Amino acid sequence: MQNQIPGTKKPPGMVADSLTLREADYMQTQSHINSPNNPAPRFSQSENVARGVSMSSLELVDFINSKRDKSEPTLTHKNLIAKVPRVLGADQSAKFSADYLDTRSRIQKCFVFPKREACLIAMSYSYELQALVFDRMTALEDRERARSLPSNPKIVGELAILECFDRLLKPAPSSKMMMLAQIAANNGLDAKFLPGYAIDAASDATGGSSMPTKAVTALIKENGISSTAAAFNRALAAHGFLKPLTRANSKRETVEFWGVTDKGLKFGKNLTSPQCPRETQPHWYVDRFLELAALVGKV
Repeated sequence: MQNQIPGTKKPPGMVADSLTLREADYMQTQSHINSPNNPAPRFSQSENVARGVSMSSLELVDFINSKRDKSEPTLTHKNLIAKVPRVLGADQSAKFSADYLDTRSRIQKCFVFPKREACLIAMSYSYELQALVFDRMTALEDRERARSLPSNPKIVGELAILECFDRLLKPAPSSKMMMLAQIAANNGLDAKFLPGYAIDAASDATGGSSMPTKAVTALIKENGISSTAAAFNRALAAHGFLKPLTRANSKRETVEFWGVTDKGLKFGKNLTSPQCPRETQPHWYVDRFLELAALVGKV
């Protein structure tokens, strides 16, 4: 490894040791670690989603020490880098080799790890540390993906509407999936990454699959309940399972519709109304409808 020529400035791409986590994050984002034989460490897309999700061995040492109990010995950078070839293999670890300047302006060896390798090194100390490193780098990946999203105001607006719709009307997962697919289609985006199937089930369900539902009119008839749909809905509302909602139509007239409440989500779900995507249509789980009817005094 070459020494720095006396009297010269710190070479670009070299970093000082004793980095804080925030400083190390900045180091990663600005790509400050370089190798003499390779101007910047290069990782394939399969190994590294973005340059911002790499973790230097200096940062990994700081991170591990920050998670250790005070009673545990402090991990040194020297000990960690000595362990790298044993964990990754000599040939593999050489792919991630880099240099940095220590506090005395000496060129020292370090590594810059993609997510997989950082997790493997952390796992060699404990499974708990592996999980913490995985979570940290996943968060960094999410941040990088968010930065790369197109700043199309139309998409942003439609996603904001979906968020409000979700928060206020609490549609079923299948309805949200349909809305996301429609947003993608509206903006010429490929929606193949979306799951082909959403599970609509009560939060306390354990089957792992969707629970069949039907509209109240069909369920009243199938179960031989002596009530109209309107009367049944009023009883559901009186007991807190439904709530009345309103919207304005194209003529600025007020249109009323029903929405399943948080309490009611144990027994049913909100579907997007086929007549109007801005309305919900309550559907009730077939297997729980008689229990629901008993709670509102209809059986």
